[in-house]
Amino acid sequence: MTAGVDHVAIAAKDSAGLAQWYCDVLGMRILFDNGKTPPTCLVGGDMYGVLEIMPDNGEKVVAHQPLDPGIRHIAIRVRDFDAAYAALQEHAAAGRVLGLMPPGPAAGGGQIAFFHDPEGNLLQIVSRPTELV
Repeated sequence: MTAGVDHVAIAAKDSAGLAQWYCDVLGMRILFDNGKTPPTCLVGGDMYGVLEIMPDNGEKVVAHQPLDPGIRHIAIRVRDFDAAYAALQEHAAAGRVLGLMPPGPAAGGGQIAFFHDPEGNLLQIVSRPTELV
């Protein structure tokens, strides 16, 4: 019945700025911009899913812990983990990436590292030696 996950949506205080951050820092590109102010954008890389970055409703952000119920991070697949992690370290040193954690093992094999985008969303880079499917 399903073919896979199409996208994950992020409601952002600055949707244009956050979409551009995903391009500048993570090497994604804007696949769609609805042309509104503020915009809703679809950003992605050259493989796998898409992120929809849309304007938020202005409400206060509710803090949560990593294991609270619900979606807690977005994993972004990378081809070369060491190169991606080194680039994140450079961006962290420049203040563009927040809370970069040391690498660790990925569930199902491979490596992961967690960090936050400028709006506090928890992200993870992941590389895998083989596909899970």
